[in-house]
Amino acid sequence: MIVDVIEGALLMIGCLFMLLAAVGILRMPDLFTRLQVTSKASVLGMTCILSAAALHFGEPAVTIRAVVIIAFVVLTMPVATHMLARAGYTTNVPLAPETVVNELAGQYDPTTHTLAGNEPRSRTFELGPGAAVVGKRIAELGLPPGVLIRVIHREGGTVVPRGQTILEAGDRLEALVEPAALGRVREILEAQAEKGTVDPGDQPS
Repeated sequence: MIVDVIEGALLMIGCLFMLLAAVGILRMPDLFTRLQVTSKASVLGMTCILSAAALHFGEPAVTIRAVVIIAFVVLTMPVATHMLARAGYTTNVPLAPETVVNELAGQYDPTTHTLAGNEPRSRTFELGPGAAVVGKRIAELGLPPGVLIRVIHREGGTVVPRGQTILEAGDRLEALVEPAALGRVREILEAQAEKGTVDPGDQPS
C-alpha cells in the first residue's frame, strides 16, 4: 500500500514537471530561457516517472534499465543544452527584452570561439595590400589605450615595433588586446583604403 502511494506520488510529480516543461517551452520568450525548461523540468519529470516504473515492477532488470536511462539523460542533457545555447549565442540569436544582464558581452571571441576575461590576450592581425593602415606609423593609428603591438613579422624576419615604425603590406602584427577593445582594433587594422587614394610616397616628384 505504501509503495502504491509512493508510485502514485512520483507519477504525479513527474507528470507535473513534464507539464511545466511543455508550458515553459511555449511561454518562455527566447531560446536561452526555453533551454532552462528542457534541461531541468523535463529531466526531473522523467526521473520521477522512471523511478515510479521501477518501483511498480520491482524487478532488478527493470530497475537497472531505469537507472541507466536516468544516468544517461542526466549526464547528456546539460552538455546538449550547453551546446545549443552556445550555438545560439554565436549565431546572434536575440535575447529576450526582459534580459538585463549579459555576462558574455565583450567576453566572447567569435573568431576563435573562446571565452576570455578582461585580461589582454595575444592576437594576430595580417595587413593585406589594400589595408588603410599600410604606409602609416604605429603612433598614427589611434589604437585604444592598453593595446600593445609586441612584434611585427615581415618577410621571414621580425621587427621590434616602435611608434615611428611604418607598417607595410603583408605584415603580421602580434598584439596584446583587451576583449573590450578587440572590435575597435579590428576596425582599425582591417579597414580597407578608399579606392583612388594615392600614397604620397608614390606620387611623382
